[in-house]
Amino acid sequence: MNTTTKLLSLALVLCCLCLGLPNQAAWAVLIQDEPSGFRGNHWGDSSLDGPPLRFVKGLGTTQSGKSVELYDRSTVGIILNGVPFSRIRYRFLDNQLESVQLSYEGLANREKLLQLMEERYGRLTPGERKLVRRAEWDGYETVVDLSYNPETGLGSLWFISTRLNRDFVWPGY
Repeated sequence: MNTTTKLLSLALVLCCLCLGLPNQAAWAVLIQDEPSGFRGNHWGDSSLDGPPLRFVKGLGTTQSGKSVELYDRSTVGIILNGVPFSRIRYRFLDNQLESVQLSYEGLANREKLLQLMEERYGRLTPGERKLVRRAEWDGYETVVDLSYNPETGLGSLWFISTRLNRDFVWPGY
C-alpha cells in the first residue's frame, strides 16, 4: 500500500470510531455514585470473606486458566425497592468476587428496580427507558446491568467488577 492509501484507510477507521462513540452513550449511563461490590462484599473478596454462601458448582476455567465458581446466598431479608429476589448468585474468578446476579420476576418489579437504579446511579435518557430488555450503568469499578425478558417474565440485576470481568474470557470466544 502506498502512503496515500494508508492515510485514507487510517482516516476512514478514525471516522468510523468517532461515529461509533456517541452510540455508546445510548446504551449506558456513567455511574454517579459507584458501588465497589455488593452488600458488604467487595470486588476481589474470597467466598469466605462475607456472609455465608452455599457452593453451587464450578463452571470450569477461563481461557486464561482462571477457575470460575458459583455460590448462592439466601434471599431472606434482601429486598430492593419492594422487589423480592428468587435467587442471589455470586460468581468468583480464582476465588475473587467478580459479579453478583439477583434474579427477579415480573415487569412491575423491573420498573421498581429501574427506578431505584436511576435514583442511585443516574437517569436514563428517554430513548434508553424504552429499551425494556436492558439498561446499563458503567463505572470505573462496577457495571450495573438490569435486564428483563418479556417473553419469560424473568429478569436479572447484575453488579459486575470491571477489573475482574476483563479476565472473564471463556474458551472459544
